[in-house]
Amino acid sequence: MMIMRRFRLNIFLLMLLLLGSCSRGYKLPVQPDRPAEPEPLTPVANVTYYGEIPCAECRVQKLTVSLFDDDSFRVKRVYVGLAGGKNKVEYDLGRWQRRGDKLVLRGSGRFPLQFRYESQSEIRLLDQLGKDIVSRLNYSLYKRDVPDFLAGPMSLTGMFSMENGKTLFVECLTGKTFSLVFERPDAEITRGYEALRSAPGKGVLATLHGRFELKASGQGKAAAERIMVQRFNSFLPGRDCRKVEKRNASLENTFWRLLSIKSFPSSLNAQAKAPYIIMKSGDGSVSGFSGCNRLGGAYTSGSARLEFKRLVTSRMACPGESMALEKAFVAALEKTASWRIRGNILELYDASSVPLMSMKVVTPQ
Repeated sequence: MMIMRRFRLNIFLLMLLLLGSCSRGYKLPVQPDRPAEPEPLTPVANVTYYGEIPCAECRVQKLTVSLFDDDSFRVKRVYVGLAGGKNKVEYDLGRWQRRGDKLVLRGSGRFPLQFRYESQSEIRLLDQLGKDIVSRLNYSLYKRDVPDFLAGPMSLTGMFSMENGKTLFVECLTGKTFSLVFERPDAEITRGYEALRSAPGKGVLATLHGRFELKASGQGKAAAERIMVQRFNSFLPGRDCRKVEKRNASLENTFWRLLSIKSFPSSLNAQAKAPYIIMKSGDGSVSGFSGCNRLGGAYTSGSARLEFKRLVTSRMACPGESMALEKAFVAALEKTASWRIRGNILELYDASSVPLMSMKVVTPQ
């Protein structure tokens, strides 16, 4: 009997609970708000980024990158505070593309210039392999309010043609076609082209020095670019843009002479003989002059990797700052972890991608 009463009481309490829930309405558990997905970064065209970044051979490198809506780019590098207090300006151009969060610029160099989009207003320089540069130094470029046209002047290579009173130039690195205007017209250029062309209107590879400028078009049309030729260099018959050789020197089997070194503040011009090295691909050896003594050892290299091993020098004492230069030079070689060549300049970096020193191609005397 007692068991039956407890059973009925439990049934009664359960019914009250169910009726109470129905009267108040059933509520789903409250789900926390999901954070909004960040908007993906989109590549911005007709924009200029500018920054001042570390430089192996100078005090600072002022780097300007302009991206255009036809997927072409132009780059301006100003090397401030080179040896002797001089500055140097270099230009490059080519095609840009977006790969995920990376900006890849393919120009005249052996390796593309790569950046990571940090935000819509900031890009950060990456190393040759497209990896982050681990450094406390600032490698960021920031969006400018007004795009920079980067007109030049600069050296250009492309297919030159003349037909129906028009002179055209298909620039090799961008594939873009420009009309040419000459500051000083020269009939010899016309005669040279007519002698080398395979047929009327066909292109002949040529090199020139000029600047870009905008030419007003008809009403309702955007202004078009053209090239003002300041100096026509030469025709290169029998070749086209596909056969244009890269302008970069080779890492191996090249005579590299020291230009600047971060750990040696004194001028190299005061030294009787600047250090140099030659890396021989046949046996993986390195030899040269370290500022006071002969230098020898071994090296291993990859697409961006470079390591010097078992470096030894002859033990002759030298006067003046030669010994200090040798010590700084050998120490920089021992710290080297990666390399980069731009034209005829070799830049060496440590494991954190901090510039160590720069060297230049020379012809041995």
